[in-house]
Formats: sequence, structure tokens, C-alpha cells
Amino acid sequence: MTKKAVKQAEDKKLEDFKQSKPYQMTLFEMLLPEDKKYSNTIEFYDFIPKYFWGKAKRIEGRFLDELDREFECRREKYSVTINPARIKQPNGKSRDYYPTKREELVEDALRKLAVEGQGVYLDDKAGVKFTLYQLQQELKRNGHDYNITQIKESLQVCNQTSLVVRSSDGKKIFSETMFITLGLQTREDWKSTPKQAYAFVRFNSLVSRAIKEKMFRQINYSVSMQYKNVIARQLHKRMSHHYTQASYTDPYTITLNTVIRDFGLTRYAQLRDNIRKVETALDEMQENAVIMSYKSEKIFDQNKNNKIVDAKFVITPDLNFIQEMKRANKRHSTIKTFPKS
Repeated sequence: MTKKAVKQAEDKKLEDFKQSKPYQMTLFEMLLPEDKKYSNTIEFYDFIPKYFWGKAKRIEGRFLDELDREFECRREKYSVTINPARIKQPNGKSRDYYPTKREELVEDALRKLAVEGQGVYLDDKAGVKFTLYQLQQELKRNGHDYNITQIKESLQVCNQTSLVVRSSDGKKIFSETMFITLGLQTREDWKSTPKQAYAFVRFNSLVSRAIKEKMFRQINYSVSMQYKNVIARQLHKRMSHHYTQASYTDPYTITLNTVIRDFGLTRYAQLRDNIRKVETALDEMQENAVIMSYKSEKIFDQNKNNKIVDAKFVITPDLNFIQEMKRANKRHSTIKTFPKS
């Protein structure tokens, strides 16, 4: 979207949008009692390494550089430039923010609300209607206690952070903010009580396209949201979407370099430290009955036997995860029987 188009969308109230609920959004929903712990992962969008882990170093305490990262999805190589959000502070000065763990959790919580029946298409883009209090309580139920001011800020960060994705040949294939629209009924709603402040978001266009084209898969939202380790959450999402053949006899394999690149992690001078971080994440996944066991195999430089250049993690899934993937496969097959349009 152009800056002019974004500004026009931002100025619109909820009632100014054409509201609809195509059948694909109905397929995206999971309304049965037994579906309570599930949500959906989104093809491609969830694989963009758009979050920043760690403490950001601001220039003059206010400004951040853009981030350039590489990643792969289904063996295709891409790059992404993340332009940080610039948020006006109470003192009138602006400060830059990268999307972080907080924004990931807020985004996942909003998607869960959409899955539970609050999703709607606004001018043909997938979105969700909610109150700030409702979003706060959804996060709190899953172990993340943010106040309303923090939630408002997080929504603004998602609304103002732009992603520019390029193919391996450098061609720009996508450029848009994480939330293309963020709105409340009136400006006064920002100052009203949380239970009365009704908000709406239009998700990124990649989310809209994935829903329309049924490129989404079931994930155990309850487990994913409660991870303390960000690597565990990213890996769980990745396995839920791509490890469709999960079984004891066909373990999941991923390399350390892939984890660092595709999850947007910092590469330490000593790769042993990165290995330790991934093993901590795998331990947490083991505690949550997602994986049964794992093996770490260090890969050394051929010319320097004591220098680690990579590592391979061979992961055996837990029976609970295997059963969930079978359930997800069945649901996905059913959804795919419906026409795309």
C-alpha cells in the first residue's frame, strides 16, 4: 500500500469499511469446544524473521537502523528489510521500535480471537474486531500480563513496522506494514476504559491471501503461547506447518545455521553458545510433550577440527505432537476440498 492509501485507511472508521465474511474465513475459524487450545499458522508470513530478540541499541536513545535479514521458505531464498516503527511519546518526541516478543504474542492473540469467530474482512482484507480489555485478558490467560498502555503501543508498533521482502535475485515482491490498518471507533476511545475501547485491525495482506488460498495449518496455540523461550515458539510454529509427516521413524532435522538465519537470532562468536540456546529451547519443548527426545551433532571445520561451523539437531516428536499433526492433516485435507473462490 502507498503512504496515501495507508493514511486514507487509517482515517476510516470501522463502519466505513465494507464488512464481509467469505467462506474461507469460516474455514479459518475453530469454534468447537475441542478446538479451544488451537489456532492457525500462516504460510510464508510466519516464516519471515521479523522480530527482534534482545536489547535494541538506539542512536541518540531514540532512533534505530533498519534490519536486513535472509531466510528460506520451502527451499526458496528470500531477504527482508524491517523498517522500525516510529512512535510519538507523551513528551512529544518520537522513538523507534522493532517488533519484539511482545508484538509476536499480541499478533498471535489477535489471530486467536479471529479463529474464535471475531474475524472479518474489511474492504477485502482479513481483520479482527476486539476490545483492548479482551485482548489484555487473552494475553493474561496465556501467561503474558501487559497493561493497556503497553498493548496500545504494541498495536502501534505492528501498524507502523514495514516489511520489504525480496526474492533471491533482489526483486521486490512485497512491501507492507505488519498491520495495514489499526483503528478505534473514535479518537476519544483511546482515553476510554479498556472494556469500552472497541478496536479493529486489518492484518498484513499475506495473511489475507493465505486465508483466501487456504494456506494455513492448525497449531497448539496454548502450548505455543506459554513458551518462555522464543526459539521454542518459533520452532514449534515451523514444525506445525511443515512437519506434516511427524512420526517416530521419521525424525525432524534442522541445522543450527538454519535456526539462526530463519529465526533472526544473533550469531555468537562461539557457536557453542548458540547450540546451548537451541538445546534449552528443545528441553522446554520436551517438557511440554511436543518432542520426545533430540540429538545434537556438532559439525566441525574440515581444516580446524576444534572449530564448530554448524550443528544438526535430530528431533523425535512426542506422541501428543504426532496425534495433533494427524488431526491437523485431516482438517487441512477437508479444507482443501472446498474451491478457492
